Amino acid sequence: MKRALNKGVPFLILALLILSIAVSIEGYVSIKIMKIIDYGLDGNMELFKKESFVAFILVGILLPLNILATVTRGLYINKSLIKAKVYYVDRLFKKNINEFQEENNAKYLSALTNDMNNIEGKYLIGIYETGASLIRFLVSFIVIASVSPLALFIGLGISCLSAIITMLMGKPLQKHERQRSDLFEGYTSYIREVLGAFQIIKANDLEDKVKDDFYNKSEGIQYKGYIIDKIYTFVSASQQFIMMISIFSIFLVSVYMAINGSITAGAVILIINNMERMFFPLMSLTETFPRIISVKSLFEKIDESLENQDNYEETLELNDFKHSIEFKNVYFSYEDNPVLENIDLSLKKGGKYLIVGPSGGGKSTLLKLLRKYFNPTAGEILVDGINLKDIKKESYFKNISNVEQQVFLFEDTVKNNITLYKDYTDEEINLAIDRAGLTDFIKGLPEGLDTMIYDNGKNISGGEKSRIAIARGLLAKADIIFLDEAFASLDARVAREIEKTLLSLEGVMVVNVSHVVFDETKDKYDQVFVVKNKAVLAV
Repeated sequence: MKRALNKGVPFLILALLILSIAVSIEGYVSIKIMKIIDYGLDGNMELFKKESFVAFILVGILLPLNILATVTRGLYINKSLIKAKVYYVDRLFKKNINEFQEENNAKYLSALTNDMNNIEGKYLIGIYETGASLIRFLVSFIVIASVSPLALFIGLGISCLSAIITMLMGKPLQKHERQRSDLFEGYTSYIREVLGAFQIIKANDLEDKVKDDFYNKSEGIQYKGYIIDKIYTFVSASQQFIMMISIFSIFLVSVYMAINGSITAGAVILIINNMERMFFPLMSLTETFPRIISVKSLFEKIDESLENQDNYEETLELNDFKHSIEFKNVYFSYEDNPVLENIDLSLKKGGKYLIVGPSGGGKSTLLKLLRKYFNPTAGEILVDGINLKDIKKESYFKNISNVEQQVFLFEDTVKNNITLYKDYTDEEINLAIDRAGLTDFIKGLPEGLDTMIYDNGKNISGGEKSRIAIARGLLAKADIIFLDEAFASLDARVAREIEKTLLSLEGVMVVNVSHVVFDETKDKYDQVFVVKNKAVLAV
């Protein structure tokens, strides 16, 4: 994650470069003010007017520079955050499907919202503010050194003390930030669950329980935030106390030096003004630096969540599926729990296969192996003689299409949901629509293919959703269509019609995993397999 954020460094350098010019001019103006005061007290009006004119010109230049500094700061934060989010999504979609499904995806939602907000507020802004503070500190350091090395020595001593406090306070914040991130993850998951179960909650009078649970989870997050803010407040209060004591001490020393004639009255004002300009950035630094350190745990957590446990290197392409898929003595176990043992079967291109069996018998596992969601624990799955384990996922997925029990639809037009935002000719689209049995449905829509689908297809029936999924596969010229309980939530008449459509497809392998079996279509399958007792039997 940090590498992605570091791609915004050129914008950071630009922003700090412009800021350094502005701050340098401010430092030079403070020297001019010292001279203006001294010339005024000495009664030298000619030099007084000359220095005043130069100071006014410099102040005028500061306005556009400060505006430009603010704009480039925003550009740095914007570009860095976009690169971080793009990097995150890119890494997320490289996760293995089985590993993603096994995890609670609330962690990813939380990372893209809560954690990204923390990265922006505490890391990106913190990095910029740290650089800005160092620039202001350095300029004030040089200005004071040009007038009084003694005052500068006192200021440096105080700076070291502040830095020690900062380092001591940074460590505890890392632990608390990670804990709060974990709490946000659970909170996000809970909110999603409650909203998804809205109807059940209302129908079963569970509002009070939901309110109590919501209170407890919210209280946990807020309390952790309170702990973090309390630590920040302690750091800030300590720094403010040190700063006030320091400024007062330096003020006394400067006045004493002026009384002795070591420095002028203008120099006293310059020292006090620049000591404040040196201490305020220092105080800001001691507040922002612990925040930057605290985000380190978030980077570690985010990177850990994006790592694949199975990093087997896939090297081969599958350009076309031509012949068959074969299981050769395949075993599969979830950890130490065997699910399938000694499986041998052959599926031919263009064949139609029905897979049935009791719940928990291994049907879904067999389908996941066929879909390349898992690799076998032992044995081989050969696609046209090539070990499926060695075929790149992206290459294999181009040859297959999936129809699930719950078909996902984007909130977009019917056309975009069928084409999935790829370019096809009207002839290709219409052919896929016809083969999927969607022609009459499309004709009946008010705007045809340009009709909008809302909220994952709430404005169309389950049968049409399934047919859209079939049309996707046909349009993509998928050689294999996998169905996972695709008929479970459909009306029997609609399910039979869709099944007949699938069985009539020429040159396309259809593998239907289902507990819904119709007698009038069962015999139209080339083979029926029963999965039970860790075995796959042909019947």
